[in-house]
Amino acid sequence: MNKQINKLALSTKSIFLSSILISFFGFPEVYSAEPQIFGRAHLSVGTISEGDNDKNTSSSITSHASRFGVKGSIISDSDVKVIYRIVWQVDMTDNANSSEDHLKSREQFVGLEWQWGKIHIGRDDSPYKLAGKTNVEYLSDTWADYNNIIDKNQDTRNDDSIGYWAKIGSGELGVQYAAGDDEPDAENLGDSWSIAYDFQVDLFSVALAYQNIENTFHNAETGSKIVLGYQLGRTQLGYIYEKVNDDNIENNNIRDQNNSLISVKHSFDDKNALKLTYGVKDQTLVKDARMIALAYDHKMGKQISTYLLLAKGFDNGLRSASGIAGDGSVLVVGVIADF
Repeated sequence: MNKQINKLALSTKSIFLSSILISFFGFPEVYSAEPQIFGRAHLSVGTISEGDNDKNTSSSITSHASRFGVKGSIISDSDVKVIYRIVWQVDMTDNANSSEDHLKSREQFVGLEWQWGKIHIGRDDSPYKLAGKTNVEYLSDTWADYNNIIDKNQDTRNDDSIGYWAKIGSGELGVQYAAGDDEPDAENLGDSWSIAYDFQVDLFSVALAYQNIENTFHNAETGSKIVLGYQLGRTQLGYIYEKVNDDNIENNNIRDQNNSLISVKHSFDDKNALKLTYGVKDQTLVKDARMIALAYDHKMGKQISTYLLLAKGFDNGLRSASGIAGDGSVLVVGVIADF
């Protein structure tokens, strides 16, 4: 009975998603705009330490989500245009073989854009992942990235996805469905739904997000997130609260967690800024992991900036995506060049 219900639900999803696409294909004549090559080189140099009292220390030259890509649009004489974006991440410092993570895909999609919004089809960040990110996560893609303390189960870039974004009121609504395993006998195991709404109220920015992912035990893992930002003169304040629930009875819900992040960014002028971040992961049956980071940024131009970063993890903080085993600390100088 459950299998029949699942198949019916899957058929309903397929009909719904197909109807969106069929409704907007029908371009009279199209004109291809010049594609744009773009990218980012992000490298840091310094020391990383781990273990009690930072007893193990090593020099580090690290590439942080350096990438390159192509994007563009195909314009028709109607109100609809085709858009595309194809991005690869590259490790600029080591692991020369692609099988060792030297080259991997990031967002890669084709879509439609018109006055009512836009559709992305392919591999893309979930609305949940993007919710409020630019307003609060001032140290993204550095050693002190939010992902380096939390578990990344909910912060996903999804394969086999279709998403819709639209301007509503003072904000933007994003909805995405990712099909998961596309083998027929797997019945879309691991599929997910994600929704987020980012909006502005005077000096406040707010993001609300929810996501549901079917895990390997056919149980759902859900995430709920609220992101708040506030502009106070030259100072920006940010706060994230995230609750993740794993409904798998077999593991006694030991992966349930509450994540929080407090961030401050103070701009002395257009070129210099001080950033402070403090994050906590409170996981069931596991001691709280904490991370604190302080950074000084200097812009050398519109496309290049440098920074000095000091970050420290406690009780397995600064760990999940950083490659540091257990407690760790970093002291690095970084450079970011966009093109």
